Amino acid sequence: MHTIMVLNAKGGCGKTTIATAIACYFAESGFNTALMDFDPQGSSARWLDTRGKDLPQIKSIDAVRPKSGLTRSYQLYSGAETEVMIIDTPAGVHGGHLMDLYRRADTIIIPVMPSIIDLHASESFFAEMTRLFKRSNHGKRIGVIANRVRLKTRSLESIERLVAEAGFPLVGTLRDTQNYAVAMEAGLGICELRTGGSIKDRRHWQPIVDWLFQEIPRKEPELPLVDSGTDRWQDSKSTPAKYAVS
Repeated sequence: MHTIMVLNAKGGCGKTTIATAIACYFAESGFNTALMDFDPQGSSARWLDTRGKDLPQIKSIDAVRPKSGLTRSYQLYSGAETEVMIIDTPAGVHGGHLMDLYRRADTIIIPVMPSIIDLHASESFFAEMTRLFKRSNHGKRIGVIANRVRLKTRSLESIERLVAEAGFPLVGTLRDTQNYAVAMEAGLGICELRTGGSIKDRRHWQPIVDWLFQEIPRKEPELPLVDSGTDRWQDSKSTPAKYAVS
């Protein structure tokens, strides 16, 4: 099993949106996928509750609320059939809590927002992550996503400088768009939002997914995220008018 963790001590940087999107990409690609929610807000678990039964299924694991009669280790057990585990983490993780989460991951994705407050908050977190990575690498990979940004702006340049100083790769840049809110409301990932307006967003996800798959063998046949500029799902599935985005 390969574990992908979405992690940043700063709240409101899009961890849940990115974690659910990653889970959908792997479920759509035929992997037995689980989504573990360490966030007390339970946003990932609520998103899974709204997910349609006709969509590729993602197993839900609540890592916060104890269940009567279950040990902690059994509650967090995803099952031998799980091939990819996505972990959504809470805000404010530092010190021993951060180290515990860090040890659980094979791959770590750090989303960063372009605001001054987010960038300042991320500086100390990146320093802590760099120390952990140098002390305990063990084959882990850490990549950064610039989230909700406008391309070719100073804010993106600030994120690029921060990431370069930390020594982690910037694996993708996601634009600020309502498509993610629409997908979350419908229990979908961005790869499942079948509208012409979301094609650009799936293109932005291509380098992120390619980077993730470097350590996870793809299943055959490989499906493109976007096929020749058209929506790969538009012929096989339909989108309810409620979720149409112009």
